[in-house]
Amino acid sequence: MPSSLPVLILTGYLGSGKTTVLNHFLATGGARIGVIINDFGDVNVDAALVAGHVAEPVSIAGGCLCCIEDPRQLDDALRALSRPSLELDAVVIEGSGIAEPPGLIHMVLGSEVRDVRFGGLVEVIAVARVALAEASGWDLAQHVKAAAVVLLTTTDLADPRETAAVRERIAHANPHALVIDAPHGAADPRLFFDAAEHPVPEGGQLALWEFGRAPGHDHHVHHRATALDAPSVVDPAALAELLEDPPASVHRIKAIVDVAAGRGIRRFVAHSVAGYVSVDRVSRPSDEPARSWVVAIGLECDDAALRRRLDALVRPDGAPAATARELRRLTRFL
Repeated sequence: MPSSLPVLILTGYLGSGKTTVLNHFLATGGARIGVIINDFGDVNVDAALVAGHVAEPVSIAGGCLCCIEDPRQLDDALRALSRPSLELDAVVIEGSGIAEPPGLIHMVLGSEVRDVRFGGLVEVIAVARVALAEASGWDLAQHVKAAAVVLLTTTDLADPRETAAVRERIAHANPHALVIDAPHGAADPRLFFDAAEHPVPEGGQLALWEFGRAPGHDHHVHHRATALDAPSVVDPAALAELLEDPPASVHRIKAIVDVAAGRGIRRFVAHSVAGYVSVDRVSRPSDEPARSWVVAIGLECDDAALRRRLDALVRPDGAPAATARELRRLTRFL
């Protein structure tokens, strides 16, 4: 079944810990990640730091990603990394510290590469260095407005009152952002993308994603998932509403669902990250029973409330097929 490749944007001011976060993604077992490095300047220092961890890094050097002269340069990188032969689970764009988040998002959303989709923007903030960053012209409110997730690093070095103040400012600027304390720059990658099972090659050689895995205590902030797996069709309008307006604790939603339409059952694959929705129609065997699967992923989800919303997606047996208006609520994202 075809599946588009999520493109995650990782941004933050210089020294916020973006490369540390990226290296934690790369060192966490299971995922194959393509990386687009955006170095501000002519020397690929960051590319050297992550070399050896990534399946196939593509560097965009010489300037800010959102200000490059030819946007097709980004598309060329995405096209190279979205080749099925690479079997990647996600692409991460590490934007330079002066890249403006809205510009980065528009470039990904406007990409002409059909096999990729926007996977959210993660803003990295080193709490202990916020004052220094703001003195250099960085604007907290402007940079968190577009973020789906804000990772707070160096919280172990900052005064708790300072961390609380930064959290309050983030909530004021973007009440929908998921804010995570990640003092060591570590967060569970499954909050952002799925990791397929990649076997270790014959001969026992470690795959690239195994290098750099730290032994001992796990410092990751882990995700929680609540799922619906039902032998039935779903209400397309209710699903569209959930994708557009998920509970505050849910960061992303993925779904493979069947919908009863006037000419039979149609199957859709849907993804939602912080209100950014993508939907694709896929083929299904005509003699296969209806089945729908939806999973909501976040931190400390209110399981009871979320369960009620998921259960409400199920269309009762014997219910009429979805109306054209109900179907359009979902298909407008195609």
